[in-house]
Amino acid sequence: MKVSILVPVYNVERYIARCAESLFNQTHNDIEYLFVDDCTPDRSIDVLRSVVGRYPRRKGQVRILRNAANSGIGAVRQRLIDESTGECVTFVDSDDYLPPRAVELLCAEMEHSGADMVDGAWQRVTQDGVSPAILPYQGHDTRRYLGLMLCQNIVSNRMWGRLYRRRLFTGNGIRLTPGIDYAEDYSVMSRVLFYASRSFINDPVYFYSDENAASYTHTTSTRHVRSYLRSCRVVLDFYTKNDTEGRYLTPLQLGMANAIRNVRRIGFSLEEADSLLGYTPHGPLFRLVAAMLRGRCPYRLAEALYLAARKMFIGNEKGDNKQ
Repeated sequence: MKVSILVPVYNVERYIARCAESLFNQTHNDIEYLFVDDCTPDRSIDVLRSVVGRYPRRKGQVRILRNAANSGIGAVRQRLIDESTGECVTFVDSDDYLPPRAVELLCAEMEHSGADMVDGAWQRVTQDGVSPAILPYQGHDTRRYLGLMLCQNIVSNRMWGRLYRRRLFTGNGIRLTPGIDYAEDYSVMSRVLFYASRSFINDPVYFYSDENAASYTHTTSTRHVRSYLRSCRVVLDFYTKNDTEGRYLTPLQLGMANAIRNVRRIGFSLEEADSLLGYTPHGPLFRLVAAMLRGRCPYRLAEALYLAARKMFIGNEKGDNKQ
């Protein structure tokens, strides 16, 4: 099973050697390594080439591409998918790294289960050390898992730490949207799972670095809020078109209500949010939830109604949203 490991590179001079070494030390042999230099301003690519030189048996499997202009993570990940040739793909951020058997274990489960996507456990890396393993969602019902993901903030929508059959993207027209560089995972995973069967393993397959203060997850800006709302809009438009039976209408509405809730909580313009999101609630409950979140009702009261509506859908189920 040929696996393409897809790695964007931007401003990671301190971390890229650790990342690349972990990739080249994988026990699985049939790997294509694709790196895209998104016009990084530092020496990341020089460091990467130096590491490649220390792994002569992997050198022929490595391609380093360069963007003509800085494009952002969404466009870079899409280029990586377009350029890949493996039956399967996995995404690795260049400040993160993998344990040696990560790809081997994910491939073994995919071959055993026949699933389109396999999740693994992961561990957080901070200046204080490495966390215990954070397990993937343990449920076996992919439809239930997708419903929980659409709700937001219950199960993880991360793109990394998973192995995918490449045809999930290429065969279903699932593309990342240029300019959506924050919360892009939600817009992608919510569409991929509409078509995918899922399996999981509890072996750690990914080390997620919380050390890089320059990463997207360490900052929240107006640009990021707009990107998040555009991501939600991609999901809303997709399900409006494709979920003709309304199977996911309730969790989709909970997710869009959560977007309004986040906007209200951080003080972003509700008018701009409505123009970007374009969400019209369905049914009296969600019309009331949206009206309270958008209106002059005290935030705590509006949030309490939203949480009560979500509780009716998820019950006491626990997810894996540890990010």
